[in-house]
Parts: sequence; C-alpha cells; structure tokens
Amino acid sequence: MATAQDRFTRIYEEHYDAVERYVRRRADDAVVRDVVAEVFLVVWRRFDEVPAEPLPWLYATAQRTLANEVRGSRRRTQLVARVAEHAATAIDDHAEDVVGMVSVAAAMDRLSEPDQEALRLVAWEGLNLREAARAAGCSITAFAMRLHRARHRLRQEMTWTTPNPLVALRGEPT
Repeated sequence: MATAQDRFTRIYEEHYDAVERYVRRRADDAVVRDVVAEVFLVVWRRFDEVPAEPLPWLYATAQRTLANEVRGSRRRTQLVARVAEHAATAIDDHAEDVVGMVSVAAAMDRLSEPDQEALRLVAWEGLNLREAARAAGCSITAFAMRLHRARHRLRQEMTWTTPNPLVALRGEPT
C-alpha cells in the first residue's frame, strides 16, 4: 500500500512539468518557480482534498496561487508608494518622486523582517494598533513600541549619506 509521501512524490514527479508550463504561460519568469513551489505546498497541506486525477485540481490551485501573487505584487507596489508618501517631503519633480520611491523601497529592504512586518501591517494592510498587535501576536503596547522603533529605523535609513544625485546634476549646492 502506497503511503501519502509516495503518492505526493508520484503527483510531484508526474505533474511538476505540466504545472510549471501552465504557470510559465501566465507569469513572469521571476516568479514561476515560487508559484509552482507554492502549488505543491498546497498539495501537501491539503493532501486529503487532492482527487484521484490531480492535474485539473493542480491547475485550479495554480490559478489561485497566481492570483494571490498578482495581488501581493500590487500590494507591494502600493506599500512602496504609501511609505514614500509618508516618509518623503514635498516632491516637485516626477524624477525626484521616483528616486524617493526607490529610496523607500531600498530602505525597507535594509530593515529587519520584524521592522518590515510592523510597517506593513499598518501601512500596507491598513490595520489599527489593536489589530496589528493581534496579528503580530503581542500586546498593543509592545506593538506600538515596535512600530515606533521601526519608523525611527526607516527614517534613519532614509537619510542621505551621499548628496542627492539629481541636485548635483542641476548644479545646486549640496
């Protein structure tokens, strides 16, 4: 009698290429492997729901996983814009706006994962302190302190250590 692991391995080996082709036709190369991996993670987690003929179920799972990826990408873009809006001062020029958004994204990337998560829960997910604290698994006071420190670290990361290249190009004093 085949074990669950044996059945999973068979499903994976028989259908990985088909699922990958399905995803590759619908997504950028950069996310294909992640999406396919997520599909098979869903298979493992919901193994009892996988039908005897799994390919159509795998395609439906891939479709939902791709939709989640698109929503996540859209939310990441919106988060960068929101954080840039909150962190930046008035920006007169579109080029400076782009530089600001890129700077915020780079600053966010340099923060620790807990700091990023605290900022995301409030700025991206739009949660209030009570909801964000519950999502983070801590008290409101602890989360408020975590958020305060994360915002402080983000501001520190946002300070220019070198002159703004756009200002230097225009010949303005630095």
